[in-house]
Amino acid sequence: MSLESTLRELGKEIQADPRFAALQAAASANDADTSLQEKMQELQLISLKYQQEAQKADEADKDRIEELQKDYQKLYEEIMQTENMQKYSAAAAQMEEMAQYISKMIGLFFDGQDPATCEIPEENCTHDCCTCGGCH
Repeated sequence: MSLESTLRELGKEIQADPRFAALQAAASANDADTSLQEKMQELQLISLKYQQEAQKADEADKDRIEELQKDYQKLYEEIMQTENMQKYSAAAAQMEEMAQYISKMIGLFFDGQDPATCEIPEENCTHDCCTCGGCH
């Protein structure tokens, strides 16, 4: 099997994983949530206004910039507290964990570890084997 076909098989496995389905469902729920979409558009507008004001450099209204920062932070927190965004964030975190696992495993393969038996070292690994019973 070629490297490309193996990667495509990995892609199929990722997309068949329930974590991927959960992320897709959460993204669809966010897209369908009109209230959330309106808040996100408002957040983008605040960001644009901030950028426009900040680009004025020395002539920028510092009070206006501070007000926009506060408005942005308040709305961002409000968005992140919505049920749909919390579900999306949780699903995205699960996918990020999967991506990190895949990346770490591939790193082991590049280091010459045996793909059939290698394991990701514990997070507290010092890479000084005299400090533990071994991880490989």
